[in-house]
Amino acid sequence: MVESLFSKTKPQCAGIYVVDVPASFNNGTHKATYDDFDIESKFIYPPAFRQRIELREEALRQQKSSQKNAPVLKEVIRLPDNQGVIFDRNISGQDDLGRILEAHVYLNHIAFIITTEILDLSSPKYMERKKTYINAGFTEAEMNDKPTKLAAMRSLVSRLSGRLDHEIPADKGWCIPNGFIADDGGQHKIEVGFSYENDDFLFGINANNTMVDNNDTLFGRSDAINDALKASSMKTLKKYASRVHGIPFEAWLFDGAKNYKQKTQQVYDFILYANESVASTSKLLATIGLNSKRKQTRYSEAQMVEIWDRVIGSLRYKPNAF
Repeated sequence: MVESLFSKTKPQCAGIYVVDVPASFNNGTHKATYDDFDIESKFIYPPAFRQRIELREEALRQQKSSQKNAPVLKEVIRLPDNQGVIFDRNISGQDDLGRILEAHVYLNHIAFIITTEILDLSSPKYMERKKTYINAGFTEAEMNDKPTKLAAMRSLVSRLSGRLDHEIPADKGWCIPNGFIADDGGQHKIEVGFSYENDDFLFGINANNTMVDNNDTLFGRSDAINDALKASSMKTLKKYASRVHGIPFEAWLFDGAKNYKQKTQQVYDFILYANESVASTSKLLATIGLNSKRKQTRYSEAQMVEIWDRVIGSLRYKPNAF
């Protein structure tokens, strides 16, 4: 069964990491965060993208708002080379000093939606409220950060490209679902994940530099994890530290019997933290998980461990990771 599962594999890139997974795995995650930007992505054809932005613009123009906050759509910014559009729009139910920049970008058959919140107190109607922000220590730039956020969004778009999920870019930068962000030499906060699911188990990999704490490691949390194990029906199957392709990691494999839908079934829950003790802005923390929670898996304990070992054994850095 394991040989059949791995008869054909494909590389998957998350942040600066690559793993080989069975070709049957379909990526179920299409979101990432980059600094203050949330990024969604989807493969669609050009006519569908054009229709998407036309319908979205019309919906925003027709959206009702109080007279004080009207119109909902404040500005439409067309991107060069027909790449897409950026909408400056209200947040539903809120005063329009806080708004959303919503970019719709089309690159290599991938449609990206990029959003970020902005603060804009430049309107005379917010003169009194602006005084509160001044007293709180806000600068003029902070009280109207649309220009800064818009410039950062344009920079992101200029370095963004679409890709098929098995394509591994050779340039320096970060893989996100269906896309790639080229490095600009700056320090950025990044979180990106991929998830896969079939009838037997769930598999996921996450890479981020938003939770860097070199004093906190998986094994350093052993006491809390062991306490949680005592309160559950799970037990340690294997616990080990190792290194693969120059990447140090700590892994903890659990198993146990649980009742689900009035049936007792064997459950597996495997986790790994890579580079946790040395994580930095450029060396992202990687977490990998494989579990059969709420699944009546056909695989035995030995087979689940073999699946895990095959995937973990393929973990490596993408080209030009640093």
